[in-house]
Amino acid sequence: MMSQFFDATSDAILFLNRDFVITFMNLRAKEILAPRGHILGISLWEAFPSAAVPDSPYWVNYHRSMNEGVATRFEAFYGDPLNLWFDVHALPSDDGVILFFRDVTRGRANREALELKSREVEQQLAEIASLYRTAPIGLALFDLDDYHYVRLNDRQAAFFGLKPEEIVGRTLTEMAPIEGLRELFDQVAAGTPVVNFPLEGTVVTDPDNYRYWTVSYFPVTGQDGTIQGITAASLEITQQKKAEQALMESEKLAAVGRLAASIAHEINNPLESVTNLLYLARHSTRIEDAQEFILQAETELQRVAHITSQTLRFHKQASSPQEISGKALMESVRSVFHGKLVNASATVKERHQDVPPVRCFEGEIRQVISNLVGNALDAMPPGGGDLLLRSRKAHDPQTGAPMLVLTVADNGSGIPKEVREKIFRPFYTTKGIVGTGLGLWISQEIVDRHHGKLRVRSREGKGTVFTIALPYDAVNR
Repeated sequence: MMSQFFDATSDAILFLNRDFVITFMNLRAKEILAPRGHILGISLWEAFPSAAVPDSPYWVNYHRSMNEGVATRFEAFYGDPLNLWFDVHALPSDDGVILFFRDVTRGRANREALELKSREVEQQLAEIASLYRTAPIGLALFDLDDYHYVRLNDRQAAFFGLKPEEIVGRTLTEMAPIEGLRELFDQVAAGTPVVNFPLEGTVVTDPDNYRYWTVSYFPVTGQDGTIQGITAASLEITQQKKAEQALMESEKLAAVGRLAASIAHEINNPLESVTNLLYLARHSTRIEDAQEFILQAETELQRVAHITSQTLRFHKQASSPQEISGKALMESVRSVFHGKLVNASATVKERHQDVPPVRCFEGEIRQVISNLVGNALDAMPPGGGDLLLRSRKAHDPQTGAPMLVLTVADNGSGIPKEVREKIFRPFYTTKGIVGTGLGLWISQEIVDRHHGKLRVRSREGKGTVFTIALPYDAVNR
């Protein structure tokens, strides 16, 4: 009856007499220890010699239960031929020791794998925490209750000149009272992320320093899919912006120098004519001839005045946008480049539609057109070429909004494909030491600030077409 009871248990059971001879094995014990063959009636130490080592847990615990009469429990590995881990209970009895043991190899392997995975996860979390803390961009987590800082890294705190713990719990607008920033967070809280947005303004700890950032904001969702917070990544580009502005000012000064040379050439010829005509008038013997010479001199001076007027308008930087037609923009540039056009034997063709004026910073748009015309002249062959200046009305293909499109086209050498991919990069030039590589980059910056588009099409040996598309209500400063 007892034998049937022991066979029904899930644990393996062995009875050892006081000489450590195995006197009973249940069915489960036979299954586990089957590789040793028939071991009933044999000494445990003979059947399992690896356990007979004096410092093995089997030897130590079995002798303690046998000699001291105390129950012991331990886990130990037994090698060949079993190669198993056992969880063993040794209970003293009047006749010796009863062993209850079970194979825990799989459970131990699972536990070790879990522990290894836990250590790996802990290591990864530590690495992530280190990366988060030391990342070269500002990282922060906000709640949805008035957008309090929940967590932020050192770089984000450095924007304010503070430590992270000095900012946690304070609100977004308290730290950065920037117009439109809260509305951006409201948009993200509603589920629409903000990616690579140009943000500018001041922070509460440094209100006199105007700064620039590129920011990305994303909603943080919980397991139920609801938005529970907002994560922010911010990269400060203030120094880059200042460097860009310095480069732009440098290019503007260079453009003024080039323009000055053109203007000097333009007004030199009429001034020489005036000098000659006044000389003839002074030495004329007939009053009628003198009057004719003076009238011709007046005409030449009017030409000088016209060139000067166009030059002043060309570089006039208005503090507010002005309305001007595409035709007026093109003609003012053409007037300034008249001498160069003649010297280059360029044939100018103008086509202008009767369209409404565009509201823009005309000095900046003239600078763009001037740069494109100058590039077109540089691309023309020595014998001259055709220059097309065109203005027309079009519509934005995406929004349908009306736009003014200005075109500067030439039939010059064209731009190779590998060059077209780089021409809007700063400092990229094909003109060697005479080029700065800033003209088209700055031109694109100007058009972008007007919310317009500057595009180029070109074929080698056929020519190049630049188009400036400006929305009529684009200026927003």
